[in-house]
Amino acid sequence: VWSVSTGAGSGEKLLRLVPALGQDNVFVVSREGELQSVAIKDGSVNWTIQSGKQISAGPGVGGDLVVIGARDASVMAYSRKDGKPVWNVTVSSEVLAVPAVSDTHVLIRSIDGRLVALDAKTGKQLWDYEKREPVLTLRGTSAPVIAGSQVVSGFDDGELVALTLSKGRQIWSNKISVPRGRTEIERIADVDATPVVIGNAVFVVAYQGNIAAIELTTGQLGWKREMSAFAGLNVDQENLYVTDATDQVWALYANNGATLWRQEKLQWRGLTSPALYKDYVVVGDFEGYLHWLHKKDGRFVGRIRGDSAGYAVAPVVSGDKLIALSKDGELAAYRLPPSK
Repeated sequence: VWSVSTGAGSGEKLLRLVPALGQDNVFVVSREGELQSVAIKDGSVNWTIQSGKQISAGPGVGGDLVVIGARDASVMAYSRKDGKPVWNVTVSSEVLAVPAVSDTHVLIRSIDGRLVALDAKTGKQLWDYEKREPVLTLRGTSAPVIAGSQVVSGFDDGELVALTLSKGRQIWSNKISVPRGRTEIERIADVDATPVVIGNAVFVVAYQGNIAAIELTTGQLGWKREMSAFAGLNVDQENLYVTDATDQVWALYANNGATLWRQEKLQWRGLTSPALYKDYVVVGDFEGYLHWLHKKDGRFVGRIRGDSAGYAVAPVVSGDKLIALSKDGELAAYRLPPSK
């Protein structure tokens, strides 16, 4: 439908610089610090600002803000409307997780095991939660998720934690993955994929661990099965879709975790987490292809090469458009033709 260059992109830096949806716009930031607001309708650029920082995470969108994190531990908030700076603060270490933003709070997860809540209006720190980091972890961190009055976040020791949004007090924790093995590499058990909250259920997956469904209010385990993943997962009303650590794409029943289908023919293609578009599951790969699988059985129904630079983050869906951001910063919207 349209495409636009949004700067340097993420390159090969293993950064989660995601396309973030607003009501009518999609927000994109490059590793060199260029932040843009792009109209979903036609790809026209509403505004562009230069942050002057090397960016490592974001943008996170919520309330009136767009928030990005930098390699030097800076967190910067801008107005969604016109890109004007709102506040700029420094946290304890580099930010690799997309900030979670609401009308009142901005949640920042840094690589030193800290989860910090900032006031959305001023950037003032409201509370700080910290977990001890393992000796060896993957390059990446799970993004926090705001779910009503709670915050849910995964940590590098394989634990999923729920805190109160107002005070940062722990409500419950659940061990998704237990480190095992003789070497530090074997014992990596990070929860790097962002949890997905649907109703009163939290779906989460860990590297070299398990995929699980947890009750949001109590932390009680609904079901759990062995799986290793770090790219991420997605959920609709009936099923859960996940890209595992070997780039197999799975569909599981959300109510019990049983396998609906598994697509093995994309192994080792550096897949993104799945995007859900109408009746299809869409994943991007390292060569720049977008693969379209049918939700019902995982069969291939289409493929398009969007950008030879490849994809590091999943596309997002707005109305009838699927919007993909490549590693070199090319933002493009796709739409299926009307069915005959």
